[in-house]
Amino acid sequence: MKKIVFSALLFCFAAPSASAQSRAKYEPSGDRVYHGASVPQTWNDAGLRTQVQEYQRYAGKKLSVVTWFASAYEKGSLSLWTNNYAMPLQRVKKAGAVSLIKFSVQDYVYSKTKAIADTRRIARGEFDAYFEDAADAVKRFGGPVFISVNHEMNGTWYPYSEAYKKGATMTADDFIASWKRIVDVFRRKGANNVAWVWSPNVPDVGGVPFSKYYPGDDYVDWVGVSLYSGEAITGLDKIYKAYAARKPFFVTEWATGPDKSKHNRNFPGEAKWIDEFFKGIEKNYPRVKAISWFHWNKSEDHEDDYRLQRVPEQAAVYQSDVSNARYVDKADDLIMIAPGDDVPLQVVPREVILREVAAREAAPVARPRPSTPTVEPVRTERPRLQIVPREKVLQER
Repeated sequence: MKKIVFSALLFCFAAPSASAQSRAKYEPSGDRVYHGASVPQTWNDAGLRTQVQEYQRYAGKKLSVVTWFASAYEKGSLSLWTNNYAMPLQRVKKAGAVSLIKFSVQDYVYSKTKAIADTRRIARGEFDAYFEDAADAVKRFGGPVFISVNHEMNGTWYPYSEAYKKGATMTADDFIASWKRIVDVFRRKGANNVAWVWSPNVPDVGGVPFSKYYPGDDYVDWVGVSLYSGEAITGLDKIYKAYAARKPFFVTEWATGPDKSKHNRNFPGEAKWIDEFFKGIEKNYPRVKAISWFHWNKSEDHEDDYRLQRVPEQAAVYQSDVSNARYVDKADDLIMIAPGDDVPLQVVPREVILREVAAREAAPVARPRPSTPTVEPVRTERPRLQIVPREKVLQER
């Protein structure tokens, strides 16, 4: 999706460390970094548990953040946060992690329904009741929550983007006005346990830069980014220089995939790219304080398999790099869980992964794939939807 030019030079932009300034909401102390994964199944306990265990087996470490997606519409109908998104918050907490919710205003099957909470209407207050319900659900949860609204807005693939490739109807100004309206509703309702994560794509795609979408320091707690293997770690330079002096950074999505990597003219291979990522944030981007690997297999959707175990070499390097004590293995300073409630750690030993690497190199024609435990498929049904009453929310057009 993204055309990338790799730069061989690393730049370190001077930014005050968290210890030299007041920390942002939920920012870990010192050089500590929350690490974790984005997973597709948060709709039941078994599904979430299975996926967290799978990630942890290859990462070799317990996670402290789980990223999951939410949308204003589900198959054409508005859905209450109270009904759809309150339970996933509890499940993630039980897993020993804090949630990053990536909320989008369009239907998750937008291509079929074309249902969307238009950012212009949000800005006018027509969806206030919907977001009041969302704020109430989050406030009742009580624990820390990261929320990103309409991520990757500086691309061309989402209908809320000014550069939307299928015919834009909403602008960057509409994005800002709707973002502020949503935040104001949460604040008015007392849902102060939210840290707001503004999350563009790296790099800009489509001619409307990330800077046009920034809602302002008073409405943003963290700056997030999506960074895939089509881009080198140095792709962070521009946005980091713009905001790192004022905000911590959250890499809300990162992963390797063949379809992404082909756009990187100097792609060094999966293992090397991951190692450069870790070395880069440690040496050159100290305000990166949270990272979340995109642990999805989207091959059935004619996209990439982004899971760590797809390439044994990258899993081995990831496990080695994330073993550094700076990468927080539980969000203990953010949440309180009962002993034994979290997902137990079962690790694929690095030696096993490296044996897989050696086997592949010794038998390039019929090289084996990494051994993954057989897991019964989990039903992915979403909960029954509860539609917001028309008289409570708005007159739908």
